[in-house]
Amino acid sequence: MVDGLSDLTEDIAEVIPDVDSRTSGQYGDGIGSENEERQIELLLDELREQDSRYQEVRREVPYPESAERCDLMLPDGTPVEAKLIRYWRANGDPEPNMYKHVFSPFHKNTLLTDAHSLTDSDIGDRGGLLGIFYKRADDDPENVEALPKRYTAEDIADKIAKDITHWYDTDVDICRIAHFTGLQHTIHEQGAVISWSVE
Repeated sequence: MVDGLSDLTEDIAEVIPDVDSRTSGQYGDGIGSENEERQIELLLDELREQDSRYQEVRREVPYPESAERCDLMLPDGTPVEAKLIRYWRANGDPEPNMYKHVFSPFHKNTLLTDAHSLTDSDIGDRGGLLGIFYKRADDDPENVEALPKRYTAEDIADKIAKDITHWYDTDVDICRIAHFTGLQHTIHEQGAVISWSVE
């Protein structure tokens, strides 16, 4: 059986370079420009192919009290909501909707409101959040000069945990941060898989 959220985080970071090397997206080679649903599908397919424990992971599990669905249900009963944390589009332009898709407590289906849904539901005793964070290549000549120094997976993980606690008075802990690098596309060449546990 998959040993929870921590294993999932590490294992996704381990397989993402292989999946990336075989992915040709509509906006360039590599997994980084694919949408959230497609990325989760490709990564979970790879995990299932490499490790039979992942056969038991379920997708799109209904919340018991609403029509909403949770992205993943781990074999240990942990419901997990996933989000892409991608500041740039594949063409190098800033992603205008990223902030509200991740950090907003005022929009539906953000990382923050997903945390609230998990703790407000009877779907599980505890829940997990999973973020796939992409960064540009270090040698990207188009890199943003005004980029804040605190633009790291660790800082973003900390900010999200603090924001969830601030808005929802929810216990949230950073579970694991697993880095990856060597992807095809310079805009989405590296990053980390980040997970949080929420109760």
